[in-house]
Amino acid sequence: MRIRRKIFGLHPPLTIFIILVVAFPLAGYLIIHSTLSRNLSEDGEHILFETDFLRLKFPRNWYVRPKWENESLYIINLFNTELDSFFGLVHYKSLGFAQSVFQGLDLRNGLLMATFAVNSFYDRIRKEAQNATLQFLENGTLKVSGYDATYIIFRMENVTVRGSQYNVIGIVVYFLADQGLVEIIFYTWMEGVWEERYEVFRSEMLESLVIKHGT
Repeated sequence: MRIRRKIFGLHPPLTIFIILVVAFPLAGYLIIHSTLSRNLSEDGEHILFETDFLRLKFPRNWYVRPKWENESLYIINLFNTELDSFFGLVHYKSLGFAQSVFQGLDLRNGLLMATFAVNSFYDRIRKEAQNATLQFLENGTLKVSGYDATYIIFRMENVTVRGSQYNVIGIVVYFLADQGLVEIIFYTWMEGVWEERYEVFRSEMLESLVIKHGT
């Protein structure tokens, strides 16, 4: 004779299912809330992200994808929750390794290296959007975490992704650090929000970036 036990008046399988449905989202919320609470800045509007190599502050409506690292490279990528903008940082950990990657290029020539980075990005875009065109809008120098950096602002028109057409506008920042070099790219594929997104990048993300010396 089979005995059917009940929990809260429900059969066990149904009870377990209901508990899981309630518990998993709650656990996820608690984990996210705990993570945010530990890493919130003093003003409560930014997330603090720190590694052995860098410290970065970014708005709460941005999130970090899992970092990628080996003995030669360190890479982090960020997206905003509107999914219209991207921030990427690559650290080449030694000049020797960087020179092997950028064969024939002068690593000390910031404009040359930043131009190379933009053209490399454009070449990848062209593989999916052959009608895309590239414009260099502005170049200059700025300070990033005490280092002299070179930047180029660019625009790519007629970038077609899954049948939709976009105009991508962004900036590449390049500089030599104590060991190796750092390359940053920031762009949005919604041209109408560029001014707003760029202001966040420049005044909040780039301004807060600290490259730890001697790493």
